[in-house]
Amino acid sequence: MSVARLRPSWALLLAGACVLCYANGLTGDFTYDDKAIVRDNFRIRSISRVGDIFTTQYFGGPRGTGTAYRPILLLSFAVQWWIHGPAPVPFHVVNVLLHVAATLLLARLFLRVGIPPPSAVGAALIFAVHPLHVEAVTSIVGRGETLAAVLALSCILLALRWADGGRRRGRALAASLFAYLLANLTKESAAVVPALVFLFLAWSAEGGLGARLRAAWRRGLPFYGASAIVLVGVFALRAAILGGALRSKNTGIFQLENPLAPLSPVARAANASAIFFRYLGRLVLPVRLSADESAWSLLVLTPHQLLFLAAPALLAALCAAAVWRLRDRSVAAVGLLFFVLAALPASNILFPTGTIFAERLMYLPSAGFCLIAGAAVVGAAGRFAEVPLSRLSALTALAIALGARAVIRNTIWDSDLALFANLVRESPASAKAHYDYAYASAETGETRKALEHYARATEIFPRYWDAWAGQGRMRRALGDLEGAEEDYAQALRCNPTYENGFFGLGLVREERGDTAGAEEAYRKGIASNPKSFPLAYRLAIVLSVQGRPQARHAWHRALALAPDSKAAQRGYAEWLARSKESQVPSSKSQVEDSRPGT
Repeated sequence: MSVARLRPSWALLLAGACVLCYANGLTGDFTYDDKAIVRDNFRIRSISRVGDIFTTQYFGGPRGTGTAYRPILLLSFAVQWWIHGPAPVPFHVVNVLLHVAATLLLARLFLRVGIPPPSAVGAALIFAVHPLHVEAVTSIVGRGETLAAVLALSCILLALRWADGGRRRGRALAASLFAYLLANLTKESAAVVPALVFLFLAWSAEGGLGARLRAAWRRGLPFYGASAIVLVGVFALRAAILGGALRSKNTGIFQLENPLAPLSPVARAANASAIFFRYLGRLVLPVRLSADESAWSLLVLTPHQLLFLAAPALLAALCAAAVWRLRDRSVAAVGLLFFVLAALPASNILFPTGTIFAERLMYLPSAGFCLIAGAAVVGAAGRFAEVPLSRLSALTALAIALGARAVIRNTIWDSDLALFANLVRESPASAKAHYDYAYASAETGETRKALEHYARATEIFPRYWDAWAGQGRMRRALGDLEGAEEDYAQALRCNPTYENGFFGLGLVREERGDTAGAEEAYRKGIASNPKSFPLAYRLAIVLSVQGRPQARHAWHRALALAPDSKAAQRGYAEWLARSKESQVPSSKSQVEDSRPGT
């Protein structure tokens, strides 16, 4: 089997396509999770806190909480922060460079396993410009996908080099395992890499299907065993940090984010199979793209619907046919199996994940589709000189069309308001889309618009306690204190331990002159959230206003929770100055200083 190398001219074409498609996304601001993970993440700001990156879950917090452990991803952000600080442009630049690296590695992999250069380079070109990748490349935290893909593809290439033998095969094996470890500590979906190595070894082997599968197993067995050891180590580390190999035992999956989570395994797998075809639809025709498909943008299938049975049956039939066609070294077969295997960890078929559908999750899996598309467009030619001009023109036109869609899509990530406005347009049945747009509208002072979309979010998903609290905050800002109190009460009915629900309820009762009711709200909130400084602070103010002797203890509690809080220090000092049991009036500035975000 002849193996072509990635020529400099091909590499320049692919890198140039990546840069051209994503250049207009470099000036985007921090959006969505970029703020929590990068802009406002104190763990990444100093080298002295690098240990926190490896001992806390992805979003921070104490041990035994969370669903994700991605220290290598956080470390990549940290290193950049140490170099250039909070400027968003360099973060975007590195993301684009990672996309370039992933594209070149993909082309090299396809060439390495013997796929003809026109198909291999054509597939990589489609991968470079496909607009489904915008969320993974232009969103700063999308780096989890691009960095994991670079490490995963490196691991596959090194493992294949090891399988071929040679003087340095030991180094290749060690390097591949190290890349596998880093990939799993970047994004959980990288766990599937050994299966992809097996796929390419089987596709490259000689003989019938059985002979190919046996050869792939024998050649890769040491790698499979060693990678299993690495994966067990990663699971053990996750269990130590999160409290579980997959996620914390104390952290569930919110039905809003993934309506499939509470379903039975059979119903979940049937729905997840249908979602595979939705992903394929967006890869084939990327006209409607959305960064959110949570409840209830995608309707959950029930057993009486034809698609409930048809989707998994069709997916299984396609996979079986692809496995059978491996004996013919079918490019379409290896492309389909790559797509399915790479998507499997995040698909909800094997186990429920944190989201029902996300375009960014298809970054690496889409390479399989791109391989099918590239081969279909350029045909079976073994060299570019043999490809008809009509097919090269078709590939060029396809790349331009996809690239133009990506360029347009990049602008959605210019700001939160632009992103969330797009979510509402593209996913009007998503409660989370309306919530996010309401939050961004409130930030820009559009209170009535925010109230409208918070209300829409609660209509779509009545148990959305954050949306009820946001609705209450907007009603309070508009002077509707009675309505605001009911909204916060509803938020607490949905989530009886909700910190911000107690906080908002207490503030509304304070403004209505019901200090006893406010005290009750704060005390109940502290009982459920004993480490909440905002609740402790407001309780101290209310007790001081009432002239209650418990005020001293309340101030001590607040200062113990946040000893550096200027608002608490000022409030306590004023209380002491007036006398031990004197009243300390609640000022508007104190209310604003202590208000937590919804």
